[in-house]
Amino acid sequence: MSAFHKFMTHMSNNVDFEKFFLTMLEELASREQEVLKKRYQLTGDIAQKNTLKQIGDEYGITRERVRQIEKEAISKLVRIAKAEEYLQEIEAINATLVQYLERRGGLAREDELVSEHLTDSYNLNALHQNAYLFILEHMLDNVDRHNENDDYHSFWVLKAVERDSIFSFINGVIEHLVGKSAVQEEKDLLDSIKSQVLVKVDLAHIDPLMSKHSDVSVDDFINSYLSVTKKIEKNILGSWGLTEWADVKPKKLADKIHLVFKKNEKPLHFRDVAELINTADFDKKNICAATVHNELIANDGYILIGRGIYAKKDWGYTPGTVTDIISQILTENTKPMSKEDIYEQVLKQRQVNPSTIYLSLINKNKFNKLSNGMFELK
Repeated sequence: MSAFHKFMTHMSNNVDFEKFFLTMLEELASREQEVLKKRYQLTGDIAQKNTLKQIGDEYGITRERVRQIEKEAISKLVRIAKAEEYLQEIEAINATLVQYLERRGGLAREDELVSEHLTDSYNLNALHQNAYLFILEHMLDNVDRHNENDDYHSFWVLKAVERDSIFSFINGVIEHLVGKSAVQEEKDLLDSIKSQVLVKVDLAHIDPLMSKHSDVSVDDFINSYLSVTKKIEKNILGSWGLTEWADVKPKKLADKIHLVFKKNEKPLHFRDVAELINTADFDKKNICAATVHNELIANDGYILIGRGIYAKKDWGYTPGTVTDIISQILTENTKPMSKEDIYEQVLKQRQVNPSTIYLSLINKNKFNKLSNGMFELK
């Protein structure tokens, strides 16, 4: 375990977050507690965040009264958190969060913050993850939340980091990719960013953070920054590009099939293709196997080489029946061939049983069997 992880474990182990949060919450009046729990989905027994109207209807009060209770309860909690009995926990929570964000270049996408930092640092049983995010939003002074919009995922950023410089950096990467007009391997993109984009953007916070955390790299920071934008993404092949590109975030079924075959580089059953598309999470659409099969049948870029098994034509597979394949083999060979040699060549093109090949080979309208057991075209 690295010195950093030992430090983080030590710091987080000193805080029983669930006990700390619930104890602090209990200092509020009962109704204040319930309003906050429901509004922010603070505990695991609440299915979703409640609206002002839903809470008002439950308690027989107006939405405006619910809003007042919420505001007053938050103000009370902020004051309570500054009390001596809670200050140590708040400082420890803040310290581990700052360390985590600094090592990511000063920011983290919210879902990654939860899955990486929160899950590793604290055990939540009765509480929902939103309880931790509630603390970040209302009780820590050196972080801000950037709310999700059309261009960005929600993320948390240190106030010391100039957010506009991050946006300028991301726009610079977008311009670079537009100029390339094609996906890039991660190493190539990182090299281009460091040599062409970073030199044009003033990310004044990078050098101090690099000096403070010598075991992290500029590449780590770049990956962190790219994770917050919705306009750039890594495809299932590990290549980076704009999400509007078909070979990054495909919308058409044909493009999804293309990426699946390109990633696996081997013949696939149409049911497996459908499953791989669905697990790739290109979008929220769930594709059924029959739809994939119909697309493969209609697309002449794929060849049926076995029972439900398809391969890309440009991999060297020839269209046609087993009989057609045998005919082509004998034509190209220009001389009679043994049954074993024919089987070997056919099985390079088709995933079928030898018995299927034999039934085609004994077709007397197509092939002659010579006295020495060899076969030739009729």
